[in-house]
Amino acid sequence: MRGIRWNTLIRVLVGIAQVGLGLLMVWLCRRFIDVTIRTGTPQEVSLMILWLILTVLGGVVLRQLYYYMTITANTRQTNSLRLEAFSRLFDRQLFTERNLHSGDVSSRLSKDVEVVGDVSTSVLPRMLVMLVQLLGAFFLMYSMDQRLAWMLLILTPLAIIFGKLIARPLRKMTLEIRDKESRIQMQVQEGVEHNAVLRSLGSEQWVTDRLDDTQDSLMGWVKRRARFTVATRVVLASCFGLGYLLAFVWGGLQLRAGAITFGVMTSFLQLVSQIQNPILTLLNMVPQLIHSTASIDRLDEILQQVPEKEGGTAAESVSQPVAGIRVENLSFCYASGDQPVFSGFSHDFRPGSKTALMGPTGVGKTTLFRLMLALIKPDAGRLTLYNAMREKPVSPDTRPEFVFVPQGNTLMSGTVRFNLQLAKPAATDEELRAVLHTAAADFVFELPEGLDTELGERGIGLSEGQAQRVAIARGLLRPGSILLLDEISASLDEATERELYTRLFAAFPERTMIFITHRPTVSALCDETVRL
Repeated sequence: MRGIRWNTLIRVLVGIAQVGLGLLMVWLCRRFIDVTIRTGTPQEVSLMILWLILTVLGGVVLRQLYYYMTITANTRQTNSLRLEAFSRLFDRQLFTERNLHSGDVSSRLSKDVEVVGDVSTSVLPRMLVMLVQLLGAFFLMYSMDQRLAWMLLILTPLAIIFGKLIARPLRKMTLEIRDKESRIQMQVQEGVEHNAVLRSLGSEQWVTDRLDDTQDSLMGWVKRRARFTVATRVVLASCFGLGYLLAFVWGGLQLRAGAITFGVMTSFLQLVSQIQNPILTLLNMVPQLIHSTASIDRLDEILQQVPEKEGGTAAESVSQPVAGIRVENLSFCYASGDQPVFSGFSHDFRPGSKTALMGPTGVGKTTLFRLMLALIKPDAGRLTLYNAMREKPVSPDTRPEFVFVPQGNTLMSGTVRFNLQLAKPAATDEELRAVLHTAAADFVFELPEGLDTELGERGIGLSEGQAQRVAIARGLLRPGSILLLDEISASLDEATERELYTRLFAAFPERTMIFITHRPTVSALCDETVRL
């Protein structure tokens, strides 16, 4: 409820005012029928009609105010929840056994956030208002007929017990439904992302059938929960429908016996509705609350993930003017029981050196970059960032010391400028022009809109080689003194590759560079080659 507490308090007060007007309407109707119509003067009749009109209009105004405040609170709350969960994604440990699928995360940040937002901004305040309405209507009816009031309220404890009995199976079914929805999101997302690959494999129909099977499973659980919910609502609605019939028959018998007036009879029927409707509404909200607990658990799994940082202050920069990185007796394995990626590996990447990191696929080249960036932690050994002035163990705080350019196309939808500014939001056009030139990406200024040319998802609109060079330029905007470059020329022709490395070495002769590469031409340009 953080951020919307005042809004919620005001809405509860507005809702209570609505309840007060509703009860006032009951009292005015009774007095209008039993007193004003019979004995009132024309002026009193007119005044009573005016009061009735003002009560109705007041209720209309309060309902719309409540609606407006609920909509704004819901939007604010869902935005806040989504933003908090999204920000935690950048503070969690990566490449662990408990990593969530991106499609599952998308489902949680959309559907689960909406469910939790709706419950916290709409359901809970409304429940408080319904409780006030229930108590107010009960006491007003109690003042008219004690026995009828108790007869209507006696069903409430039974309904609460019934609600607790249905909570556990309903929550279990909701968790299953949320899981199936996440799986559907995963399959759709991967199908869109790997559309061309799936077509080339001829597996379009197979993955479509797989999605259909998952959707059939979802439909089965939805029908099961719907049948369960319908059955419980039939039982509850029948009980309260009979309660309304009881009030009607009781009032008719009392009216026949002369024990009550027509005004009291009218009030009975109105108050029965004002007692039963809150009870039915509260009971119908129970499934929503149960559904929300499943969504809360799923969001909490994101919010409570162990952060990669364990507190402390940011590290001092050691890159004055340039840093190296020393690896000593490094051992690492992704999961217990797996083959170790490193076992006692050591090497000193000296300040200002240019090193080619070579070896077959899967030998651990990219893993070494992840360890340097502190995206994962070694099982044993140490990595130390150093220069002539000081040294510092590698940690998330030393990440700004590195410039990392991953393999392949890593661009996002948006303009070329936006993609570059991801590395440095305040970068000037001169800075952008300089890094684009260094990355042999001057072609950007020949595009229709130059830096403001719109790109599609994963840089659609550029070739693979062009997208790779823009990604290199983006990385070069970072201020770190150690460049980690992963197959940065894999999509380039020989001439462009040669031009890229010529410009790169000329622009940053003093920086430490580590290249993951399979090309002998690249390793020949480096000071040394490390084979894993």
